[in-house]
Amino acid sequence: MPGYNRHRIFNYIIFFAIVFVLYYKNIFSFTPGMLLAIGLGFYIGTEFLTPDLDTNSTAYKRWGRLKILMLPYKWLFTHRKSSHDILYGAIVRILYISVIILGFYYLIFKSLPQELDLSPVYGIIFLFGIISANALHVILDKIM
Repeated sequence: MPGYNRHRIFNYIIFFAIVFVLYYKNIFSFTPGMLLAIGLGFYIGTEFLTPDLDTNSTAYKRWGRLKILMLPYKWLFTHRKSSHDILYGAIVRILYISVIILGFYYLIFKSLPQELDLSPVYGIIFLFGIISANALHVILDKIM
C-alpha cells in the first residue's frame, strides 16, 4: 500500500495537472475565490481528512492535541472498509467534522468581517475539493 507521502505527492500532482489543463484549455475559468475554495478543500482533504484517519497515520497525528476529536471516528470505522469508499467515506468525514465545527461556529464565523460575502457556491466547491482528495487517495490504494 502507498505510504502517506506517496498519497500526498500523487494527490497534488493530479490536482495541479487538472487545474492547469482546465485553465490552459479554457475549459473552465476559475475566479480567485473558486480557486481558493477548491484548493483549500483539496488541501484539507489531503492532509487532515484522509481515509486513513481510522489508524495511527501521519494525518491522524497531524491533528496534534485535537486528535482526541478523531477518537470516536477511529472507534466507529474499520480501516479499508467504509472509510475507503470514494464518496461515502468523504461524506462521513465531512459530516463528522461538521458537527465539531458547528460547536465552534460562533467563534469561527461570527468573528469574520460582516462585509465578507461567503456564497454557498464556495462551500460546495470547498466540499468538492475534499471529496476529490478522498477519491484520489482511494484510487491510488486500488491501483497500487
